[in-house]
Amino acid sequence: MQRYGYTRAGMAISLAAAVGLGYIAYLQYSLAQADAVIATTIAEAHKAAKTVSKQSMDKNGSVEFSKNDELEKKGWTLSENKQSYELKTDGKVHASMLLDHVSGKVVYKIDCGSFKEEAAQQECSDVLDGTGKNYVNTDEVPW
Repeated sequence: MQRYGYTRAGMAISLAAAVGLGYIAYLQYSLAQADAVIATTIAEAHKAAKTVSKQSMDKNGSVEFSKNDELEKKGWTLSENKQSYELKTDGKVHASMLLDHVSGKVVYKIDCGSFKEEAAQQECSDVLDGTGKNYVNTDEVPW
């Protein structure tokens, strides 16, 4: 009598393929998250730089970030002295923005090494034309 259906070897191959596809999907999801954080960080740094205006200066001529609900909804936190914003997840700072009063610019930093997964760290570095997973990018936007 001849048997029809799955053999143990066929089942093992099917399971291995399913696990492999699941892992690939997980990596793609991690990379997509890294891309989203990087793109958001750069866009929000420019946006924050535009919100700093002459209207933000007090009588002494000091400049500060104004409270921005859109930034805060995306996970950015304004410091008490209103001189910096930070983007934190899982207790790590992925990005920060700081007012540099000497140069008159908003300085923002993206830390690729702050991501959990090595693949996400490397993707972050690649997107920023960096040199590796521990790459830190710093840029300035005039106010």
